[in-house]
Amino acid sequence: MEQAAVAIVGGGASGLAAAIAAARLGAGPVAVLEKQDRVGKKLLATGNGRCNLENRDSDAACHYHTADGSTLRRMLEQIPSAQVLRFFEKGGLLWSEGAEGRVYPSGNQAAIVLDTLRLEALGRGVQELCGFAVESIRPAKGGWLLEGGGKALLARRVVLACGGMAAPKLGGGEDGYRLARQLGHTVTKLYPCLAALRCRADGLAALKGVRAVCGVRLLARGKELASETGEVQFTEYGLSGIPAMQLSSRLPAGGCEAEVDVFPALDRSRLTAMLHQRRKSGLYPTLESLLTGLLHKKLAVYLLKAANIGPLGLPPSRLRPADIDALAGLLKGWRLPVTGTAGGWDGAQVTGGGVPLAEVEPDSFASRCAKGVYLTGELLDAVGDCGGFNLHWAFGSGIAAGRAAAQSLTKPGRV
Repeated sequence: MEQAAVAIVGGGASGLAAAIAAARLGAGPVAVLEKQDRVGKKLLATGNGRCNLENRDSDAACHYHTADGSTLRRMLEQIPSAQVLRFFEKGGLLWSEGAEGRVYPSGNQAAIVLDTLRLEALGRGVQELCGFAVESIRPAKGGWLLEGGGKALLARRVVLACGGMAAPKLGGGEDGYRLARQLGHTVTKLYPCLAALRCRADGLAALKGVRAVCGVRLLARGKELASETGEVQFTEYGLSGIPAMQLSSRLPAGGCEAEVDVFPALDRSRLTAMLHQRRKSGLYPTLESLLTGLLHKKLAVYLLKAANIGPLGLPPSRLRPADIDALAGLLKGWRLPVTGTAGGWDGAQVTGGGVPLAEVEPDSFASRCAKGVYLTGELLDAVGDCGGFNLHWAFGSGIAAGRAAAQSLTKPGRV
């Protein structure tokens, strides 16, 4: 039977960080158990292949969503952005900071990050045991017995870094949650996050591929839940782009609407005045031409039809002032019923929900249900915004757990 001082279940971002952190402190042997044929598959797909590995504003709890904000803040204090960047610098990775605090490897390739992590891990004696799908975890003399697919490993300490349900083609699944439940943990409802929004409206296929900077508010029973502004990509099923993906983490159970403002830089009164001026100018021969120069033509035509203020060939001079007011209202507040996220787990980048934060120690990520076990990353009930926040959570929690696991072997009383 294989044996390890520290076993990491999952060879993704969090798992590799945990393995290196433990190995740096002399814990050995350290083993990474990965169900796929290689480690780091999902990491290669992050940041559109560039790997947005960190954000300089990752310490701010406002960029994360969880049912336990107070515990989350304590956890983030243990894993500041500067600490994660020092971790990479020590491993030999050069990085650069881009817009909005986003940090990328200097070579702008996710493969560079994975290669750097694997090189250090293997150099420090970390074993990669690929094709080892852990199906059960149970206490055994001297630690924990991990079994699956006819394989077994005995470890003194275990870090569960299995990831979540998102992107099943890259290894996402329920394995980690099943193992957590075996240890006595609870798991809150899981839902896809950082995904496009599926909306209900006639003729959306006409807007497929159109991009526009918009403000988007998420409304439930008229109350604003959250809002985002940025480039929206319209699809045949609804809204995509960063604003939509950010809002996907905030969808309520009882249904909601997305209110789209296609002129976020103009207040309603200024937009209304501009449209009235165009109506009177005589420069725009038809209703269809009224928004020329202001919007993508496909989007303009779609919204003019949706406003239902007259046929597209109607001269604007024949519109009533109330018609212009109604059009301005639609352009500043186009409401689309949201029916969920698009693509299910395949269309999601991360998982919402998970093991409640109160069930792990905030300083070490140690399980409060099973001594000697640690939980990290996407397994926990915390999801970050786009922009490197989820990878910060993955790397940071992995580093903290790996260190704590190693220290608990050499310093009595540590968990």
